[in-house]
Amino acid sequence: MLDFTYENSDEETKEYLNKAMDIYATIKDKEIRKKVIFLRTNKIYTFAKLDKKILSLFIASFYSSNLSEILEEYDDLKLSDLFDFIDTKVEDIKQLDMDKYNEFYDKNIKLELMSIIKEKETFYNIKTLTKETIFFSLEGDGASIISSDIMNFFGQSYGIKEIWFCNHPIFKSIKNYAKEKGLLQEKNYQDRKVTLYNYNNNYDKIIKEILEKYYLTPEKSSLTKEEKIDLESEELWTILDDIKVKFIGQERTVEDLFYNIVNNQDIANTNDTSDEERSIIFLDGPTGTGKTAITREITIKLDIPFTATSIVNYSATGYVGGDITDTLKQLYKKTNGDLQKAERGIIVFDEFDKISYNSQNNSLEMKKAVQQQLLDFMGGGNYEFVVGDNPFNRRKITFDTSKLTFICLATLTDLRDKKTNNKPLIGFGDREEVKVNESYTITPEDLIDLGFERELVGRFNVYLHTDEYSKESLLRILKESTISPLIGFERWINSRNKKLIIEDRVYEAIAEAAYALNTGARSLQTVMNNIRTPFLKEVLRGREETIYLDVNTVKNITENTTKRMVRK
Repeated sequence: MLDFTYENSDEETKEYLNKAMDIYATIKDKEIRKKVIFLRTNKIYTFAKLDKKILSLFIASFYSSNLSEILEEYDDLKLSDLFDFIDTKVEDIKQLDMDKYNEFYDKNIKLELMSIIKEKETFYNIKTLTKETIFFSLEGDGASIISSDIMNFFGQSYGIKEIWFCNHPIFKSIKNYAKEKGLLQEKNYQDRKVTLYNYNNNYDKIIKEILEKYYLTPEKSSLTKEEKIDLESEELWTILDDIKVKFIGQERTVEDLFYNIVNNQDIANTNDTSDEERSIIFLDGPTGTGKTAITREITIKLDIPFTATSIVNYSATGYVGGDITDTLKQLYKKTNGDLQKAERGIIVFDEFDKISYNSQNNSLEMKKAVQQQLLDFMGGGNYEFVVGDNPFNRRKITFDTSKLTFICLATLTDLRDKKTNNKPLIGFGDREEVKVNESYTITPEDLIDLGFERELVGRFNVYLHTDEYSKESLLRILKESTISPLIGFERWINSRNKKLIIEDRVYEAIAEAAYALNTGARSLQTVMNNIRTPFLKEVLRGREETIYLDVNTVKNITENTTKRMVRK
């Protein structure tokens, strides 16, 4: 039996609960109202105290030790945005006195937390109460923001648009982490001590009448004109231009990927099209060149459901590990139960080269099994899975994968180094720049030699790649890209009512330091973070209204970043 007492929790769990209680104590008496969609009608919903407790537990996870490290890859969920969502600023959060936490927990948190955990225990053995198991339990019916029975039953179909954190893939990451650490174990179906309620025919008839009367279910609705991509729209091609400006240096890849995705969406809306016309994409490129980011940006702008996951998280059916078909459930959840929209979604498998026979991950038998299942999965077909966390609303969904867009990402580091004799350096320092006219080829036959089944390689009918960034490309990103980290640095300074003056040669100095790091475009952000650190005190506490950034400052900071002192 789980111990729900505060005083018996370990220090990390207490730290997490303390932060959650600080947030809840700040917002519990504050009116928070948000728009939701209910029966196809926009409604303004006022958060109850239970909603605020759940949100407090959720937000606290993003700056709790360990948990924040697990969650940091999900850059679509930012702490500042979460606080904006509850109409609160980080600096508004006041800490409770240390001797008050135990009493506050017993009075305000304990019973609700027990209820949430118990709901999850229907399907999982939770070994101990930790920040990971608490966070994982926030997804599901027991933690629904609107917890009435009708919303539990129809919640995904009606689509809670603005209250969006439930069903996010972060919960799968936390679940995998908790399983790996032995904190969580999925129960066998036969072991579940729960009696599933069998709806009688009369009840099913009543539910069907309610659905047909109030709203057309996604499974039965026809695709509206507004949901189709309009190839005649100038706005569509404006979107492409905007994304190309964002990913300077990869414009050709952005354009090729954009057209393939748009064409796949157009094909998905045509019933008499052969499967061979659908693009199944293999996208390779060095680390940090934007493979995932470009794909995510296109899908967001085009409003296409999208899920990205590392292929090494999965195994073939019957083996220990996640099932590839879990990605279908993720798409279904992301569309709030709109099956037709989910079936036109995009599945991205990252780290694809790690299931080749020559890689060091997993056993050869496992790699072969995963490749074989992928061969069938990407070929198109019907797959069934059960949705609904509550035993009273579980139902079977049949998902047609023939309209999905599959994109497989790979760095192919060893193969690339072999082809170019390139030995990249790690850290700041000199690195010989690859000549602009130097090129190499990666062919389907190379992938087969690397250890991919010939039939699987044959599934790919579009091969794209991102290129390594030159100093000139990094300089252009810094000066021209809409996501230049230098723009973010200046915006941060302006938010403190200060002004930034930049010396002209600073751009070149930052680009050179980023190029030496050899981690792609993200090296620019790394360099800028290192530059920002010495300015924190001056910007946050200093009285000077003008901040100067000159080339000598940049060089001193970047040169000293990796230096360490030792005693001899």
